[in-house]
Amino acid sequence: MKTTIKLFLLPILIISLFSLSSCSSITGLFVADECSSLENNAKDQCYLESKTCSKIKNIEVRNACVVELALLKEDLSVCSLITTEKARGYCQESLAELKNDHSICKEIKDKYWKDNCNYNLAVKNNKDIFCSLIYTNEQRIDCFQTIAINTKNPELCEMFDNPEKNNCIFKVAVESLDLSSCQLLSIALDRDVCRYNIAKRSQDKTICEKIGEADIKKACFDNLKPKN
Repeated sequence: MKTTIKLFLLPILIISLFSLSSCSSITGLFVADECSSLENNAKDQCYLESKTCSKIKNIEVRNACVVELALLKEDLSVCSLITTEKARGYCQESLAELKNDHSICKEIKDKYWKDNCNYNLAVKNNKDIFCSLIYTNEQRIDCFQTIAINTKNPELCEMFDNPEKNNCIFKVAVESLDLSSCQLLSIALDRDVCRYNIAKRSQDKTICEKIGEADIKKACFDNLKPKN
């Protein structure tokens, strides 16, 4: 009799345990998240930290959240969820830098972030061809100058008109301590100032002898005198 009862109760017990387990897992799905009890900015910040971007009310905070999510996933398509063009451009530019992928720059519509994308990828990879894609004149010049200095290539300065051309050559010459580049300067006084700066940076007094202008030559020798 006892054996019969046990056999009868065993299926019921198994069914009961399965039901309780299912109930617990279903109940778990409906537990309120910890952010829901907060209010206003605190709630948005909580969702930002948990990367639950869709629940954030403030548009700026939500966009910032989407950018973080895009970078975390390294997924360009996530940037398309951003509602404003400038914020979307920032997301795309950040991802282009992270992935070192210049093709992403082409997707950016906001001019500011498109220029930054072309600039940063150009300088990072010493790709002067990317500099030519920069819309803002000042940033485009700086891009070519930076790469000219990084690669010690004054030829990149030739595309500018003076005074930008001379400024570019001067910077390349001094930064790379290249006297031959000083010769490319169109003004004699600039050539002497270039030599003076190289002499001072390299602490090489023999360079002072190559300076033609008397006052600059004297200043060169004076500045390179041994200190007592």
